[in-house]
Amino acid sequence: MKVLIALTLLVAACAPAPAAPAQKTALEVAYADDPSRHALLWAIVNGKATSPTVDVKVSFLPLAQIIPAANTKQYDALEASPLALPRAPGAEPGFLILSNGLVNISSTALMTGKDGPSSPAQLKGKTVGLASLGGTFVLETRYVLQKAHGLNTDLRTGEVKFSETPVEATATLLKDNKLDAAILAQLAYYRLRSSPDHKLLANVTEEFTRLSGHRPVNSVVVTYRDKADAKKAALAELQKMLASSRAYLLANKAEVFKDVAAKRGVDQAFLEWIFSVLDLAAGPVTDQDMAQITATWEAAKSIGDIQSYPAVKDVVFRP
Repeated sequence: MKVLIALTLLVAACAPAPAAPAQKTALEVAYADDPSRHALLWAIVNGKATSPTVDVKVSFLPLAQIIPAANTKQYDALEASPLALPRAPGAEPGFLILSNGLVNISSTALMTGKDGPSSPAQLKGKTVGLASLGGTFVLETRYVLQKAHGLNTDLRTGEVKFSETPVEATATLLKDNKLDAAILAQLAYYRLRSSPDHKLLANVTEEFTRLSGHRPVNSVVVTYRDKADAKKAALAELQKMLASSRAYLLANKAEVFKDVAAKRGVDQAFLEWIFSVLDLAAGPVTDQDMAQITATWEAAKSIGDIQSYPAVKDVVFRP
C-alpha cells in the first residue's frame, strides 16, 4: 500500500501543471460622451459583448477632448471626424478607419425663431450659431447653404457668419431674435423641434443626402498604422465586439434605453427618436460605408474644407 501511494504521488508530481489562461490584450477605446454612444456600447461596457482574447476599456469624452485626442495616440481606437484623414494624408498619426461611425439620417437642422428668416437663402449677411466649428454637422450645413441656396459659406470670407454659441443659450437667443439662426443636432434639435417659439428652416441632413446622393458621415472610428501592425488580431476582435454590441442594442432596445436614460438623465423617448434619425455603424467597413465616407469627403472638398482626399480603400483597417 505504501508503495502504491508513493507511486501515485510521484506520477502526480510529474504531471504537467494546468496551462494558465492566456492573457487578454487590453484595448482602450474612446467615443463621444453622448447618450447614443452609451447605448451603442452598452453591451461591451456591461459585459454582454465579450471576447476570449481582448479586454476593452471604453472612455466617453466631451467633444472638446475627443477632437484633440485623435492626435495623441492615447487610445487604441477612437471616434473622430472623417475629415481627420484627408487633413493629414500620409502623415502622423497615420489614421486607419476601423469602423464607420455616426451616419446621419435626418438629425441636423437649421432653425430660427418664429419671426426669423423664412428661407435659408435669407441668411446672407446673417449670423448662424453652432456648438462647435469642428463638428461635421457644420460641414453639412455649409454644403447645403452653398449648393442648394447659393450662399458663399467660406468660414473667413463668406456671406454667412458662423458663431460658436453655448447650446444652453441658443433657444433663448433665437426666440428673442438675438441670433438669426442656429445649427442644431441630436438632443438640441429634439428639444426644439416642436417648440412654438421656433421654426425649422431646413432639415440639413435630408438636403445633403438629396444633393450628394449619400447620407453624411459625421464620425468614423479610427486606429493608427503602428497600432494596427502591433495589435492587428486584437483590433480585428474589437471590430467583432463593436458589431456584437450594436446587434445587442437593436435586439434589446427596451433594456438598453431604460438603463441609459436613467444614468444619462434623458427620457427614453429621446433615445427612440435619436435612433430613428441617425445610424451608428459598428464593425468592419463595408462598401456602403466607403461610398458614404467618400461622398462626405467630396462635399468637404467642394466647399474648400480640404484640398484632396485619399482613396478610402487605402485607409481602411484590414485584419
